[in-house]
Amino acid sequence: MNSKPPAKKRVPRRNLVAIDGTLDKLQRIQISVREVGPDAEPFELRIVHKEAMREYVECNNPACFNGGFSLGEVLREMVSGRQEEFIGTSFCTGQTGDPEELGPHPSCPTRFEVEATIRFR
Repeated sequence: MNSKPPAKKRVPRRNLVAIDGTLDKLQRIQISVREVGPDAEPFELRIVHKEAMREYVECNNPACFNGGFSLGEVLREMVSGRQEEFIGTSFCTGQTGDPEELGPHPSCPTRFEVEATIRFR
């Protein structure tokens, strides 16, 4: 019997924030993301250069599939509201279990603590 966790089913995601003009409005960016919850990765993602900005942060919970959250959406909301600081929590959009089995599947318990500071041009 194979004891490996099920393979994660990921849909390829485009980095829309890199092409939609959002970054053009910014002079400076500083974002940190910490993954919190059972089986969360004990690291912090730090972005201090606009070129490193990514649309999506993947969930590292091995039982999760199609998980993560849209960091690009957080940034777009900040820019549209001219909000220079954000501290908040985003929840994983994935589900846990074997994606090959018929659902329903429970929601992933992982959450992402986000702190962002941006400066406009």
